[in-house]
Amino acid sequence: MDETAIEELDLSDAESFEEVQLTAAQVIEMMEEAWVNEKFAPEILPHKMEVVDCLLGQIAYMEENLQSLACTDFRKSVHQLEVDRLRFLVSSYLRTRLEKIETYVTHILKQEQLRHENKEDLYLSKQESKFAKEVAEAMKQNFDGLVSFYPGLPMEEWMSQPVQPNMHSFVFLKSKKDVNEVVIDDGTGATAGESDLVDFREGSQILMAYSSVAGLLKKGDVKLI
Repeated sequence: MDETAIEELDLSDAESFEEVQLTAAQVIEMMEEAWVNEKFAPEILPHKMEVVDCLLGQIAYMEENLQSLACTDFRKSVHQLEVDRLRFLVSSYLRTRLEKIETYVTHILKQEQLRHENKEDLYLSKQESKFAKEVAEAMKQNFDGLVSFYPGLPMEEWMSQPVQPNMHSFVFLKSKKDVNEVVIDDGTGATAGESDLVDFREGSQILMAYSSVAGLLKKGDVKLI
C-alpha cells in the first residue's frame, strides 16, 4: 500500500454491489460520521463494520511505518497521536453500539428477527448479534432466578414490554443534499398535512424529532451533529 493509502471498500447495499476506491482521508471522514451518528441517534443504526475494518487496516499500516522512525524523530510523536485518535474513534463507535445492545437487547433482537424474516439488511454484525444473544440469555437466566425467589413477580408482563429507544427525542442534523417534503413528526402519529412538511436545503442545520429523519439518516441524506 502506498502513502496515499487507497483502500477498496465494499459499500454495497440492497440495490448496488459496486466496490468503490477510497483514500485514507475519505475512510476517516466516513468513520467520524458513523461515530457521531451512532452517538446521537437514540436507536442502534445499521452497522458500518466495513468502514471499521478498512480503518483498522489503515491503523496497522500507520503503526508499521512508525516502527521505521527513530524515537527522537518528532514526526513519530505526531503520527502516534493520530493513530491514538483513530483507535479512540473506532473503540468509541463500537462501545456505543454495545451499550445500546445491552440497554435495548430484547427490542433490538425482535427487530433483527423481523428484518431477517423480511429479507432486509440486518443492523447488527455477526459479532454483535452473538453478543446480543448472550446478553439476552444472561438476562433471562437472571429473571428466572428472581422468579424462583419471588414467584409473584409479573415477569411475563415485564418481558413483553422491553425497554425501547425514544424515537421522538430531538436531534441536531445537517442536510447533505436537498430533500423535499420531510414529514414533521409531532409524536401523535397523526397524518401529516401540508403544514407538517418541511424542505431541507443542502448544508442546512435543523433541530427536529429523530423519527422524522431516521430514514434519511440511514440513506445518508442527512447526518447528525
